[in-house]
Amino acid sequence: MERRTTAILIALLLAAVCATTALAQQQGADPRNAMREKYKYTFQLMQMAGHIGEIDKDKKYTLTHAQAKQVLAVLKPLRGKPKLTQDQAKKALKDLKKVFSAAQLNAMARIKPKFQPAQNRERPSGQPRDSEGQRRRWDPNAMKDFNPFYAKAPKGDKRAEERVKRWNEFFAGLEKKAKAK
Repeated sequence: MERRTTAILIALLLAAVCATTALAQQQGADPRNAMREKYKYTFQLMQMAGHIGEIDKDKKYTLTHAQAKQVLAVLKPLRGKPKLTQDQAKKALKDLKKVFSAAQLNAMARIKPKFQPAQNRERPSGQPRDSEGQRRRWDPNAMKDFNPFYAKAPKGDKRAEERVKRWNEFFAGLEKKAKAK
């Protein structure tokens, strides 16, 4: 009986190790991870812009009139460009970092991301569908040099319309702060 229990435990342990290894390999192969790495400066720029909005809510780290103007000077020109290269995103990040104090940059660094990486998130049941009702496959090539700040959304693309709306609110807040004295 003891041998049988030991054999069952070993089999279960091997199954768990195999499942864990397979899961780790599957996660590493996610094309979204490769895209995040390929467009890392764009994602970092998006994250920093979001963090600017977050720290501005805290009186301790709120942006000054001059800082709001400087942020607008860096980010607003991107709104008219349908594409954003990694060099452009990297330069914008570098320019933005000059605008903030060390305390503000540290406050941004402490903000936890609001999204989960794709491998840790369950797929939503309401995934986008094509005209025939089939789930649309994600196409990383369609994301080449994407610009999250672009002020125009393709007709009928609800996600893009929501994104534009959120950025419009962000920029409106900066404009208001830049004009106030």
